[in-house]
Amino acid sequence: MHTTACQYNRLAQIRPHSPYPSPARSACPQTRGPFLRRSWALRATQRRDPIIAPFVQLGEDPQDGTDMFGYLLRNRIIFIGARIDDKLATQIVASLMALENINPNEDIKMYINSSGGQAYSVVSILDAMAVVKPEISTVAFGVSASTATLLLAAGTKGKRYSMPNARIMMHQPIGGAMGSADEVNIQASELNRTLKVVHSFYSRFTGLPIDTVQEETDRDNFMSPHRAKELGIIDGII
Repeated sequence: MHTTACQYNRLAQIRPHSPYPSPARSACPQTRGPFLRRSWALRATQRRDPIIAPFVQLGEDPQDGTDMFGYLLRNRIIFIGARIDDKLATQIVASLMALENINPNEDIKMYINSSGGQAYSVVSILDAMAVVKPEISTVAFGVSASTATLLLAAGTKGKRYSMPNARIMMHQPIGGAMGSADEVNIQASELNRTLKVVHSFYSRFTGLPIDTVQEETDRDNFMSPHRAKELGIIDGII
């Protein structure tokens, strides 16, 4: 299926958060309203970090451009480079659904460099990855730790990879509770339920029995890509 530029333009409203502003129409701060603010922010970004290009120019028209994360999304690449909270999870889920709508037969690539995040937020992404039609290739680089490793393992079998120098870590969910004895018991019960959910996900994605998963996640378990491949978290090393 041919993807039109019009379809990808709709992604501008739901692409994962980018620290880089969009290209501006005018540099005049007093007369161009929002275009001025973007232009002003653009120059400020360039002064702060002149090495990294804040946006990608796609054509001759100055407005025919996008920030780097938007450019990646146009090419069906979802980049996770921060701790995962509700906001980031919502953006990732929306991106998955939009890319499925544009072309359900073309793969999606998910690059992961994250120390993890909120368990509930990550579970929402896992559910979305399970229901969208495109196959999802996951790639770890830098670090894939905690719940981010669940996303790495949740990719399509045979399409889960790691860079050779990445570090991968799995462990138990972490939580804490304050309040009355009853409130603490409620939180402890929910944490135990979350632990069982995490174990079941790892077992499903890796093929390991639950007791082995429990042993591997008993403490912070840092590993090389080769060890992650042995455990079935990834399928290959790039």
